[in-house]
Amino acid sequence: MKLDLAIRQSRSIHITLAIVLLPIAVAGVVYTFLGSAAIVVTLRQGYFPLGFGSAILDVVLGVVFIGADSVMVLQVLEANRRLKTLREDPNRTVRDLPAPFQPSVFGPYH
Repeated sequence: MKLDLAIRQSRSIHITLAIVLLPIAVAGVVYTFLGSAAIVVTLRQGYFPLGFGSAILDVVLGVVFIGADSVMVLQVLEANRRLKTLREDPNRTVRDLPAPFQPSVFGPYH
């Protein structure tokens, strides 16, 4: 029962973080497309202006932003899988899924 509650709490934290990071991930998609377009235009022109480094940085940041939200969504799916396994067979060994801001990660709050 305690493990079930811990996994449910972890899932709710990951869902919240995924929702909070969603607008940032959408901005990451925009950064990635605009940065990629700037790189393609620069390569077609044959020279590298000062904005080329900025375009590369935009692509890298875009991928990081998208990746952060993707990790949160994958953690939610993993929590769902562990809860389903625990529900189907309560005697089966299921590991805890710690989340950021969860007491099990940093120790008990006093």
